[in-house]
Amino acid sequence: MNIHFKTFGCKVNQCETALMQSKVLGTGCNLSNPENADIVVINSCTVTANADRKTGQYLRKCLRANSKAKIFLTGCYVDRTENELKNKFSKTEQMFGKPPTDRTIEIEEKPNKCSDIQFFRNSEKENILKLLGFEPLHTSRRINPATTPLHTFNNHTRAYVKIQDGCDGKCSYCIVPKVRPELWSKNFNDVISEVKNYVLAGHKEIVLCGIRLGKYKVRSPKSEVRSLVDLIKELEKIDGLYRIRLSSIELHDISCDLIELMSKSKKLCHHLHISLQSGDDTILRDMNRPYTADEFFNKIEKIRKKIPDIGITTDIIIGYPTDTDATLKNSYNFVKKCAFSRLHIFRFSRRPGTKADLIKRNCPEATIKKWQGKFTQLDMYLKKSFLKKFSGKKLEVLTESDGYGYTSNYIYLKLPQKYPENRMVIYEK
Repeated sequence: MNIHFKTFGCKVNQCETALMQSKVLGTGCNLSNPENADIVVINSCTVTANADRKTGQYLRKCLRANSKAKIFLTGCYVDRTENELKNKFSKTEQMFGKPPTDRTIEIEEKPNKCSDIQFFRNSEKENILKLLGFEPLHTSRRINPATTPLHTFNNHTRAYVKIQDGCDGKCSYCIVPKVRPELWSKNFNDVISEVKNYVLAGHKEIVLCGIRLGKYKVRSPKSEVRSLVDLIKELEKIDGLYRIRLSSIELHDISCDLIELMSKSKKLCHHLHISLQSGDDTILRDMNRPYTADEFFNKIEKIRKKIPDIGITTDIIIGYPTDTDATLKNSYNFVKKCAFSRLHIFRFSRRPGTKADLIKRNCPEATIKKWQGKFTQLDMYLKKSFLKKFSGKKLEVLTESDGYGYTSNYIYLKLPQKYPENRMVIYEK
């Protein structure tokens, strides 16, 4: 059986797809391109309208390329728009997360004139594997390490490990709490086993991922509460693991214990991605973000005092419905003051079902474009300024396949010579 996987969106989606791949590889199944696939699995994102558009375009591409493949569409786009998707593709034979009546799909016995599209919500992803005749991703929401085979992330020197899912936030612009509402944390020992598998497969860096990573919390057999900090301390004991990196984390989820651990750890990367979204207090209040600009600034200054070389990256939204030229100017000046090492810049995208979708846009398109350009230029300036701080210093770099590599504090460097991929080297800037 030939299977093609395509992932859109966050690192959590990438983790989920990687686990599905690991289940099917080594069992007579082959990874394939869409043209030659018997099964196409598309793991979708819906955080922006552009994410929806990319998923729809790829789905149509697969339908044109292969009329006989069965297409399994899953992920957040499905959770948000199940009826819309059914209507768009009503000419095909569909099912929505339906449990299988047989253990496998008999592809050869049911030739199709057009591809079948089957839809699975995030909570139904394990049904994809059931339909293919494999054990599910989770049993009682847990990964079984005994049945999780050794697997790697193709073309990645680092591996992503999903340890948490779900968000209970109330941000006015965000659809994620509606499509991933259940807070869940992976069993402590299961995380350790999975990371050991990745290390045995050759990965030197693992990235701990979650929708709200800082809310990771499990109970031990003795009913002791174990936090993200407790997990990291255990992962540090794994031989052959050089780096532990955190994916995005919210400001109020960064505990004093986490800062202290990062300042002393030899493995936990000196990098935090903390979403700001706006540097203007009026917009932060409209967005229902749980901090003011001053609270954000004071927290990152506290972090820098303990970890002077830390790289702090962030997300910025431009063109929120109540944005004005003045609020965007305030946001720009605040971002410059914070001296982030890198910016991820997004135009506001309306998401049906959110409070922000009901607000009429006040900000002219010309103003949004102007500030989008200014923030892009600021991003380039901040990257160069952060890099300049390390001039003449020796930096440890994990090499990539293209002659580049990342430092612990997330500086992306062009190396002076070609090194083999996935090697820790010392580079003097």
